[in-house]
Amino acid sequence: MDDQHEAGDSPRRELTRRTFTRGVAWSVPVVSVAAAAPAFAASFTQTFTTPGTFSVTIPAGYTSIAFEVVGGGGGGGGVAGGSGGRVTGTIALPSNPGGTTLTVIVGAGGGEGNGIAATAGVGGSGFGAGGNGGRGTAIVAGGGGGGSAVLLGTAPVVVAGGGGGKGAVNTSATVGTPGVGGTSTNPAGNGGDATVTGTAVLTAGGGGGAVGATTGVTTGGAAGSVGTGGATGAVGAAGGNRGTGANGGGNGGSGAQRGTAGAGGGGGGYAGGGSGGTRATAGTPVADAGGAGGAGSSYTGGTTGAAVSGVTGPVSAGNAGSGTGTVGRGGNGRITLQF
Repeated sequence: MDDQHEAGDSPRRELTRRTFTRGVAWSVPVVSVAAAAPAFAASFTQTFTTPGTFSVTIPAGYTSIAFEVVGGGGGGGGVAGGSGGRVTGTIALPSNPGGTTLTVIVGAGGGEGNGIAATAGVGGSGFGAGGNGGRGTAIVAGGGGGGSAVLLGTAPVVVAGGGGGKGAVNTSATVGTPGVGGTSTNPAGNGGDATVTGTAVLTAGGGGGAVGATTGVTTGGAAGSVGTGGATGAVGAAGGNRGTGANGGGNGGSGAQRGTAGAGGGGGGYAGGGSGGTRATAGTPVADAGGAGGAGSSYTGGTTGAAVSGVTGPVSAGNAGSGTGTVGRGGNGRITLQF
């Protein structure tokens, strides 16, 4: 019939090696793109609140890391210690083909500035440890808070300084006022003077906050002054420079004892704050006083291979210690990374 054809009459397409290979070659890029996409689809947030040193691996391909870094608060009591600094911004890695490991160091709060318990006045650990508060026989001054930091290798990328510890006063005169610890802002705050008024009048100077811009070199804070009045006194201890203290930071100066009282410790950080000076009367009425510690400094200058931008701070983290007993301990620092 006219509408029938033999099989040999219809053109038949052969599946040659050439046509098969061409089809495979076109399919490869599609498969390859689909497989790579999930590696960049997820985001991660890691928060560290326990004092100590930790490693964070930034996966290959991620080059932007948002951060919040908070330094440890200084120890307080009836008056407050100083707050640690709080810094936020973004770290940029120029390339990250094989993954990058960052080190984070979370600073501890300084020990309380009241009573004579073993925990009182202990300086906080960190990137630059806080200085210890002076251990008077009747009352211990507050310890400085430790600095918190993000490092690439051993180089700091961003640091938040620790707050200074409160001073201490013990007196049978009339009114004694210990100084408030310095807060790690920009510039790092000085510790307050301790004062005694009434039948005995004297002062003891607060320690200086670390000095310098947050994007460059800073130096340790000055020692608190010997003060005025009374009979005997001594200057405090200066804060340490970057690279001389714990984990490569600057330690806060440790406060000295003056009879029944003592001076507040300086905060740790990129550079450390100075401790307060001390002053005392020679006889009755008894008046022993120690100034508060200055704050450690923050740093936002980045390092080779890790630039920092969009910085806010350092501002007060609001974690200064205040209150009776161990409630007066400064709050620990924290670090959050999002990528």
